[in-house]
Formats: sequence, C-alpha cells, structure tokens
Amino acid sequence: MNIDTQSVDQAVTAMAEVLAEYLHPEEVRLLKSQWQRYSTVSVKMMQQCVLDATRRYPELQAYKSDIRKGFWATLQADSQQTVEADSHNSHNEAIKAPVPVSELVLAFYTVIEALRSQLSETESRNLFLTMHQTVSQERTFKGHSLNISQFLEGNRPSVPDNEHLLNNLMQLAYVCLCDVAGPVEADEMMFRAAEKAKQNYPKTLVEKLF
Repeated sequence: MNIDTQSVDQAVTAMAEVLAEYLHPEEVRLLKSQWQRYSTVSVKMMQQCVLDATRRYPELQAYKSDIRKGFWATLQADSQQTVEADSHNSHNEAIKAPVPVSELVLAFYTVIEALRSQLSETESRNLFLTMHQTVSQERTFKGHSLNISQFLEGNRPSVPDNEHLLNNLMQLAYVCLCDVAGPVEADEMMFRAAEKAKQNYPKTLVEKLF
C-alpha cells in the first residue's frame, strides 16, 4: 500500500467522516483543523489522530478499536483507488478517462452528507426514503436515474451535473428535512451543511445549490 500518494487534506477529510458517526459536527471540525497541520499521510499520522480524538473526547475510548479500523480502512481504500487509477491509465492510454465529477456536484454531495451526519439513524432513514419516493414521482426529475436512497448506505448516487436540477434536489431535501426535524432545526442544519461545503468549494458555487 502506498499511502504517500494521498494528500493530507484528502485523508483528514475522509477520517473526519469516520468520526462523524460519533461526534457533533463542530467537534469533528475542530479535530480536522488540528490534523491538517501534518505534512504527510502515514500510519504514524493515523495513530496520532486516533490518540488526539480519544484524548480530547474520552467517551470515544470505548470505540477506539472501531475508529482505528475505520481510519485504516479509509487510508487503504483511498490508496487502492489511486493505485488502480494509475494502473488503468498506464495500460489503457488509448481509452479516454471518464469525465471528472464537477465541483458543483461534489459540493452537493458534501452538503447532503453534512446533513446526514447531523441526523440520527432513524431521522436519516426517514429523510432519504422520503426524498427517494418524492423524486420518483416528481415530473421535474423524469428521465433521470436518481437513487437517493444510496446516501443511506454511505454511497454517492449519480446525479445530473445541472444547476437547476441540483437546486431542486436541495429544495426538496430542505422540505423533507423540515418534516423530519422541524423548520427551525432544518434551517440550522442547512446552514451548517452549507458552511462545511464552503470550506472546500467556492462560496458562490455552493450558493448556487440554495
């Protein structure tokens, strides 16, 4: 495994997602900011991140093994994807590389995943199943294959690289979120999710989603 091919930001973001299951988004953000001081990705860095998290939040001690496994799986998976991509490119130079996912779509994924991290398992299930059912019935999304329920499994379903449709999906997410958590909490969750996306993508681009 060659984890040197990963950037610190990639690894820290992925590891923060592991901790999102255990901590409040603001606590995860603080740890993420602390970890970004590392210059390279390594096993030692991963071990130190586990130590940082369990020292700052002692309640995580009971989940230390699971968190360590999650971090390790993250480093391995990201590295394997990089190795496979490099191998594919070197052996298939004549084949066109797939079109990269746009920043707008990536920002959309970030917002949705940030919303999911703020919900309980039951709330998350209610949100995405309601969204999935509504999308399948809405005329706006006819002709598009949108399996929103994949977000429940931690996957990123294919979505159209279309500002209008992504904006409609975001508005739908807000309406469903109001039903799940109430309008006041939904507003706060949306704000936090948007702020998280703005940490990685241009503010004007994120605002197109809303």
